[in-house]
Amino acid sequence: MLLNRKILSEYSPFPSQYDLTETMQYVDLSEKIHIIPLIGNAMYDELCEEVKDNNLTPENATLLVEAIYPLLGFAVAYESLPLTWASISEIGVVKGHSDNSDSLSLRDITYVSEHLKRQLQARGDYALEWIKDHIEYYPLIAECTSCKCSCQPKNLYKPQSFQQLYSPRRRCTDLK
Repeated sequence: MLLNRKILSEYSPFPSQYDLTETMQYVDLSEKIHIIPLIGNAMYDELCEEVKDNNLTPENATLLVEAIYPLLGFAVAYESLPLTWASISEIGVVKGHSDNSDSLSLRDITYVSEHLKRQLQARGDYALEWIKDHIEYYPLIAECTSCKCSCQPKNLYKPQSFQQLYSPRRRCTDLK
């Protein structure tokens, strides 16, 4: 795992006093979905080992601070959004953590989800460009991107036309 609570609170949109206990379970998932396809398994394993041993090389520390942490902070927020912003109770999905909370509207959840998604895409594009500009310092990433294998990060944050056919844009459908 590349993140701890302190780093996550610094690079994510969560408030500084927010209890990240429930959110930390989404770090591994976010790394698998958003980071490993970007840098490849070999580079990811090296970074994890160096973070675990607290022995980062200057190049890898720069990679984490400039490209990985900003992307990963928003990826964790995006992946954890449905169950950290709202909770499931006997009465359904509610804002907050009590049965007396207001129900979520589709408009609320769609707005926050789309905002985080746009932020995530912009940060992913920036990370990809940053890595391309500094690829000579990261032979493990260069190895992965030159082999044309499935871990190559091409079109990582580009729209997928097949998915767009079956998931049209959401519209506000408040039924109140």
